[in-house]
Amino acid sequence: MVNQNQGEDAVVALEQLLAVAVAPGVHRVVRPTVPLSETALLTNTPDEPSLGAELNAELASADRVDLLCAFVKFHGTRLLSEQLTALRERGVPLRVITTTYLGGTERRAIDELVRRYGAEVRIRYEEQSTRLHAKAWLFRRDGGFDTGYVGSSNLSKSALVDGLEWNVRISSVATPTLVRKFEATFDTYWNNPEFRPYDPDRDAELLDRALGAQAGAGSSSLVLSGLEVRPRPHQERILEALEAERTVHDRHRNLVVAATGTGKTVVAALDYRGLGGSEKSLLFVAHRRELLEQAQRTYREVLGDGRSVSCSSVVSALAGGSTYLLPFSRSAR
Repeated sequence: MVNQNQGEDAVVALEQLLAVAVAPGVHRVVRPTVPLSETALLTNTPDEPSLGAELNAELASADRVDLLCAFVKFHGTRLLSEQLTALRERGVPLRVITTTYLGGTERRAIDELVRRYGAEVRIRYEEQSTRLHAKAWLFRRDGGFDTGYVGSSNLSKSALVDGLEWNVRISSVATPTLVRKFEATFDTYWNNPEFRPYDPDRDAELLDRALGAQAGAGSSSLVLSGLEVRPRPHQERILEALEAERTVHDRHRNLVVAATGTGKTVVAALDYRGLGGSEKSLLFVAHRRELLEQAQRTYREVLGDGRSVSCSSVVSALAGGSTYLLPFSRSAR
């Protein structure tokens, strides 16, 4: 009988605790599916939580938040809107580093982060400098148990919900060295004058111009360097390997795998030029329109004339059910 009474007392105590947790004015902490002390690989598959859901849960208990992201999209910020609003209400610092690379960032998303959510934003205006491709979050907590995510997801709706993305969860308990390196590297970028503070009232026009230039907007013709594009040593080896596969082994379906930033598009354009260029048709597939526009500029540069390349080649992409066809020349439709 004593054990039964103890069990009933425990149930009553638990019910009282739950009642306190949902009482008006009490902040309820939603825990991430992955425990704060553990690591994980998130891939947005249907049988696991999406990255967006985990980020919302992480934001709820964070005392400081850092985001390093190549592209920031408006609908990506809206997916986190509730927790970002709560973050500001709790006075939690939010630092964001992003870029104008490929024109992929949306100014209204940056303005929203600053004005609505109180974020400090620093932007690297990509010109000829090394491009920033990193996508990562760091959630720091005063009581320890810092966590972070490093992977492929930009701050966009598809990347956070159902895109084919891979993101690794790191933890100050399981991977303390990685968390500390993240923190130190982020602070290095933050204090680098190349990453410039953004004020919507002061810098909106500057950001618009930079994004437009990166996306190739505002001009119907392409400004080219006028220099011949030549492969770098590692690109030469790729081109030689492709030629060997075709001429020696009679293999005409080949796959090139290379890291980000190694110039895969340049290699493809040089290979296309070597095969006859405008005499042959070409299908270039990518998942973002800005990637297509970058590829279009690269092919025109390699082929030698951005205004009068007479070819019927097109750049194509499938994105959200839409297909974009970008002609390589003004006469190709």
